[in-house]
Amino acid sequence: MPLFVLTLLLGLSGCISAQTTKAPPTCDNYLNCQLALNNELNLTNPQPWYYPEEFRNKVEIFYQQKGATGLRTVCKAFRHFKGCMGNEYTPCMTASNFVTASVPILQAYQFLSTFNQMHYVCGGGMQIYLDNDDCMSATWSGALGEQLNACRTSYEQKSDVAQDNACFLANTLTACFEQQFLQGCGQNSKDAQFWGCEYARVEVFTRFPQCDISCVLPYAGGIIG
Repeated sequence: MPLFVLTLLLGLSGCISAQTTKAPPTCDNYLNCQLALNNELNLTNPQPWYYPEEFRNKVEIFYQQKGATGLRTVCKAFRHFKGCMGNEYTPCMTASNFVTASVPILQAYQFLSTFNQMHYVCGGGMQIYLDNDDCMSATWSGALGEQLNACRTSYEQKSDVAQDNACFLANTLTACFEQQFLQGCGQNSKDAQFWGCEYARVEVFTRFPQCDISCVLPYAGGIIG
């Protein structure tokens, strides 16, 4: 889909609700903000919403290969993106807006989950990562990194088909992420295990906020209520 069509569709709601007291956001600036984010992170795909796994993997490469420096690079770019979007960040960065623009629903949620995970990585999760920089960066690579991706792919595919089972599947996902960071950082790395659990939980909540899952210290784990 041409970029101008996405802009038109994302902003459509602002054209049909003139009678309301407060018009919804037009999201007209989204493409410029996304392009700026892509440039800061050296991402070349101009339509990452159609290729969310590629987008996510390239963001996570910064954590894997560049450690604390990579984390700060991503967070700086994300901060600039949010500043560019301003008050339209929350209402525009929704699955419904991207689905309206002909993005398949699974891809829309995958794409948005990366932004929500950046919220965590650059907020509450930042200090934990900085405190465990070497082992957490290493966890993203090799066999442990492959297992993280395998668990995530399995969860996304199965929960997309069996949405009534999403919360049960989510428990498996958070446990998998927790386990990989345990393997990468050691038995006593409770904060790193918590980080892995929480990183996965954020993806779950992007599409299935009704799932009652928690990650806790000193023991991190998904708990189905």
